Amino acid sequence: MILALWQYIKKNPVHYVIAGVLAIISSLLYLIPNYIIQLFVDGIVENNLIKEDMMRYFMIFGITMIFIYLTEATWVILTFGQSMKYQTELRTKMFRHLLTFRAPFFERFRSGDLMTRMTTDIDMMGTAIGYGFMLVVADGSLLIGVFLIMVTTISWQATLLSIIPLVIFGFIIYHLGMELDKRYENSRDEVAKLSNEVLEVVDGVRVMRAYGKKQLEQKRFQEKTHKVMGKANELVWINGAFRQVARLFSGLSIAIGLLYGGYLVGKTQMTIGELVTFQIYLGFLNGTIWGMAELVGIYQQGKVSYRKINELETADDLVDKQGILPIDQIEVIQFDQYQFTYPEDKQAVLKDINFTLKRGETLGIVGKTGSGKSTLIKQLLRQYPNGQKGQLLMNNVAISQYDMNALEKLIGYVPQEHILFSKSVKHNIEFGNADATEETFAQSIRTADFEKDVLRMSEGLDTLIGEKGVAISGGQKQRVSMARAMIREPELLILDDSLSAVDAKTEQAIIGNIQQIRHNKTTIIVTHRLSAVAHADNILVIEDGTVVEAGTPDQLINNKGWYYQQYQKQQTMEVNHENI
Repeated sequence: MILALWQYIKKNPVHYVIAGVLAIISSLLYLIPNYIIQLFVDGIVENNLIKEDMMRYFMIFGITMIFIYLTEATWVILTFGQSMKYQTELRTKMFRHLLTFRAPFFERFRSGDLMTRMTTDIDMMGTAIGYGFMLVVADGSLLIGVFLIMVTTISWQATLLSIIPLVIFGFIIYHLGMELDKRYENSRDEVAKLSNEVLEVVDGVRVMRAYGKKQLEQKRFQEKTHKVMGKANELVWINGAFRQVARLFSGLSIAIGLLYGGYLVGKTQMTIGELVTFQIYLGFLNGTIWGMAELVGIYQQGKVSYRKINELETADDLVDKQGILPIDQIEVIQFDQYQFTYPEDKQAVLKDINFTLKRGETLGIVGKTGSGKSTLIKQLLRQYPNGQKGQLLMNNVAISQYDMNALEKLIGYVPQEHILFSKSVKHNIEFGNADATEETFAQSIRTADFEKDVLRMSEGLDTLIGEKGVAISGGQKQRVSMARAMIREPELLILDDSLSAVDAKTEQAIIGNIQQIRHNKTTIIVTHRLSAVAHADNILVIEDGTVVEAGTPDQLINNKGWYYQQYQKQQTMEVNHENI
């Protein structure tokens, strides 16, 4: 952690050098008023304080305090300004890093834990480089300055005796700091778990209410909250021990200094003014020891936070490093004896996949739930590592050889779970292509058969759809996602069971629109409704990760296999629905 913070300080040397110099100056300036107090008290005791001396002391005291204020204000602003800048840069860097990860990473790190790392842990790192820097430089320089003044100008014997409790205190603080490290990490992990619980409850609040599980969820949440409170109380206990131990040994130090100082005054080896100043210096010394105690706590907590952030920085999503080849068109896609196994599994999910998809063709993928249809699509999106056997080629080149960013720009993807942002309908659609022309925007809405819905909305395209689209229906969510993909005018359009929430008439309208405007581009449609792929050039039937049937719709019907059976069932259901 210290090395990482030092690297940032080295990148901003001017700010930190100025802040450090001013911090040392302000700390040393505190010694001047104490010396003035010593002279003032001795003058009163010896009855030789004259008006001119009082005025001089007053002027020096006042000017010194003004300089202390100016220097402290300047270096505190510089230090904490850099602390906020550091947090901003680190948070931006980590967010950019998160956006590069693929699916395996997010299967290992839960949302609540990531939120805690991106907020609490980064804030703690900011505290370490801000408040921690202040304690090291300001309190450190004051500690050294006060100690040297006490030893050289007042009494080295009294000084050494007075700091004995502070040395013992330092030893105790070291061991308490080790315990603090463990307690803070436990407390932080419980907060992360609670964040996960809150996110799950918010996402599933409708289901929770529908099943009447409100009381159960409240009980579970209360249990989690009590765990957080328990871990937090353990941390409070350690922090409280820091303060009470500091107060105890600070009191002992002052008591020893006062007793031995009184003894020296009695022996005329110390003046009254020196005794008063000595006690003030001891107060400063104890204050710096308190600061060092806080520094130990900040260091231990910062170390935990740094570990958590470093885990993200060094995390691997297990996806092969992206290639560098450019790509601006997709002419052909080929799966050649392709086999894929998820990183944490042993059994292959896709086995011996073979097919070729040429530019301008539409491929339908059908099969039972859990047969591997979506997994097949994720290979094209490079959401997981390359398959363990066989090849996935695009334009006769391994897909892993292409620059990921260039490839992603050519793909429009509409997933099963429609992720929408809590902004307007227009914003969600333009997310696919913020530079799209008005005509392209309008065309995307028409293709998704969403025009009538927009007219019925209170604010039209400016209607806010709520978090994850909670304010609109399932069918509307699917069509907003569809329009978002269409506005990209992608080379490859992938619809992963994206029409399940719309009625048959709307589905046929959307499929017809896609056929009309994408006659020279490639489309893949994953669906359970065979009517959605009735126009496809080829259809794959997937079962247990294997292609069990392949061909045109007519060929599959003539084969009398799974496709034919499903076709007959769905045709019967449609006829019955029309007769109702």
